[in-house]
Amino acid sequence: MSAEDQQSVMDWIAAPAPRHASWTLWIAIGGFSLLAGWTFVAELDVIASAQGRLVTRSSLQIVQPAEAGIVREILVREGQAVAAGQVLARMDTRLSEADRRQLGNEIRLRQLQLRRIQAELTGTPLARRSEDDGVQFGQVQAQYHARRQSHLDHVAAERAIVAKAEQDLKSALEIETKLRRTLPIYRQQEQAIDQLTRDGFAGKLMLLDRQRERIQQEQDLAAQQFNIASFKATIVQAQRRIAQVQSSYREALHNERVDTEASVHRLEQDWDKLTHRQALLELKAPQQGTVKDLATRTIGSVVAAGTVLMTVVPRDEPLHAEVWVTHQDVGFIAEGQRARLKFAAYPFQRFGMLDGRVVHLSPDASELPQATHLERRRSASEHVMPSTGYRMLIALDGPALKNGAGEHRLAPGMQVVAEVHLGTRTVIEYLLAPIRKTAHEAGREL
Repeated sequence: MSAEDQQSVMDWIAAPAPRHASWTLWIAIGGFSLLAGWTFVAELDVIASAQGRLVTRSSLQIVQPAEAGIVREILVREGQAVAAGQVLARMDTRLSEADRRQLGNEIRLRQLQLRRIQAELTGTPLARRSEDDGVQFGQVQAQYHARRQSHLDHVAAERAIVAKAEQDLKSALEIETKLRRTLPIYRQQEQAIDQLTRDGFAGKLMLLDRQRERIQQEQDLAAQQFNIASFKATIVQAQRRIAQVQSSYREALHNERVDTEASVHRLEQDWDKLTHRQALLELKAPQQGTVKDLATRTIGSVVAAGTVLMTVVPRDEPLHAEVWVTHQDVGFIAEGQRARLKFAAYPFQRFGMLDGRVVHLSPDASELPQATHLERRRSASEHVMPSTGYRMLIALDGPALKNGAGEHRLAPGMQVVAEVHLGTRTVIEYLLAPIRKTAHEAGREL
């Protein structure tokens, strides 16, 4: 640098500063001071953002068969509106109908058996009814006649024994009466001959002959009395056997009725279960809605138990926002807090946002839905995002998004971003937070 240049520089330094430059410096210092003070008093809203989608209050309804089977009819198409209880599809019912017919035949047969038992107990004929099956009634009626005849034959045999014993008893009583009446005569004859023998008017042989006749009569009388007792005992025993036969017959019928009634009750329960199972072969809409995601349109296709054949999106139900809260935000959110919702279908810069209220927050973390997890990874600055989160439901304040242009329809499945106001903090706290974190983690090996 030449001497002249050095002199020029020295003159510029020594020259007093312009007045406008001094004002500029003081303005800059004042502005910086105001900005620094503003960072201590100005507050920023702390917002927790959670992504998810719109769902109905009762969630998506699935339609699935309870048992494996063959698809016989599909009565709806994709996107069709259905009413609650409407039949959507039918499974093949031939096997269940065969089981139902067999079980029905068994129930009717047991009921016929109960009527046969009642007829046997009361001794009345087994009458046929209009609903009776001809073959079954013929079998039961033949059984009724065979059992009834066997019982009557048994009783008749015992009664024949009683009748014969009574006839023998009557004859024995007549003989016993005759012997009892003639025995005194034999005794008197013996006494008379004995007196004549003592007087010498009769021989000893005549006396012995009268004694023999008297003894014979006494023995015959004793034998008849024994026969009478035997015949009476036979009659009593035969009558007891008749009573026992009738009692055993009725007891067997009562026991059979108890067993048959238990069998009918068990079969009727099986009938109810089979009827319920057959009703499940008609797949019905659990509530009104729109058919979605038909799994098959092929008649005759085989499906396993529990296969989701279609889903029904509920209609005319309040919508909720189902979003997933991160682990960093869940500690500051509680049920009842207010939230604002942005919809991917309606940019909030143009259509605005919809208010809502937190109505449920899951008590434990669960796996994120795949779509939500991928969206988070695309929008996150971290390299690794957690695969779990907390499910939160937000009740919408209205069924549609309203702005100056009118109402805009909301539908299940729309992607939403929920913003929950957690609190406020100053600008300086926001600016110092990274510095505090760095200072806290400095000097440590992670």
